[in-house]
Amino acid sequence: MEKVPGHLRLGEAFTAADGTEVAIGHGVGGQYLVLSMSAQDGECWVCAPATDVAVECVRTGRSSPWAVVHHSATGTVDIYRSRLDGSVAESVVLCAELSLGRRVLVAA
Repeated sequence: MEKVPGHLRLGEAFTAADGTEVAIGHGVGGQYLVLSMSAQDGECWVCAPATDVAVECVRTGRSSPWAVVHHSATGTVDIYRSRLDGSVAESVVLCAELSLGRRVLVAA
């Protein structure tokens, strides 16, 4: 993963044990585990506030990145979707309302 949403600074990118491309982004709200995926209209980022322990668990393969998304440090995730006109839409979603895996985009 080469980029994260504009408000975050890319700290590191790696491939998790399950093959998911993961980035660590840093911003005003702290540290985020970022998963990037393609949506119908363009790119989409799922950004979960994450502790150092959660990030290390993903990095070492002890946890799936999706487990961190579904149990973020704040109980919410930010979902950013690029639109055809180049703008980016943001949604904040409760972890409890998220679908599993890539179906998470339905919640945004």
